[in-house]
Amino acid sequence: EGDNCVFDGMIYRNGETFQPSCKYQCTCRDGQIGCLPRCNLDLLLPGPDCPFPRKIEVPGECCEKWICDPKDEVILGGFAMAAYRQEATLGIDVSDSSANCIEQTTEWSACSKSCGMGFSTRVTNRNEQCEMVKQTRLCVIRPCENEEPSDKKGKKCIRTKKSLKAVHFEYQNCTSVQTYKPRYCGLCNDGRCCTPHNTKTIQVEFHCPRGKVLKKPMMLISTCVCHNNCPQSNNGF
Repeated sequence: EGDNCVFDGMIYRNGETFQPSCKYQCTCRDGQIGCLPRCNLDLLLPGPDCPFPRKIEVPGECCEKWICDPKDEVILGGFAMAAYRQEATLGIDVSDSSANCIEQTTEWSACSKSCGMGFSTRVTNRNEQCEMVKQTRLCVIRPCENEEPSDKKGKKCIRTKKSLKAVHFEYQNCTSVQTYKPRYCGLCNDGRCCTPHNTKTIQVEFHCPRGKVLKKPMMLISTCVCHNNCPQSNNGF
């Protein structure tokens, strides 16, 4: 028959469907609980014209609504990608059901610039409030001065190359305190694109004019990959 499920102190039979709140519909499957959001705001988030969305409760309605939260910060290039939630079954860690938070995190979007300093975004509710928030990190896929494909040793693509000298990152007239030897993605001369494959996020401290200090999350590239799934504008990729 399958195992029962326990969620928020209630026991549910195998195959039973229930709503722990008006925002989710859940099903018990052999001791595991899977849920789907019933509110559209978990599936489709605000787009480029709303880089800092915030959820508000609407009196008399179950589902919250997105509003644009003005922030005192200039967005690089004025560009942000809409983040789409996959309509997949979302799992709950039954052992931690007291938290009643269904964790959702999107992948990082592509870097907004094919060369030089850009940014990428993702949306996650991995926080104590279990609130959907948009996170931004800086990214440099390659420096703009190296825009010509390299054809050394007959290679059509150089996937990953490490900076030969330590560099300071530049962001809005601010300079990173430390120097780094980042890896960059190469360029292809066979029509393919070269983009980051494995990355990690670090905190970078910047010194700015008038003694201001900024700390920003930034992407570091581990490996790149060459592929044919190119953006609409293939220049620079």
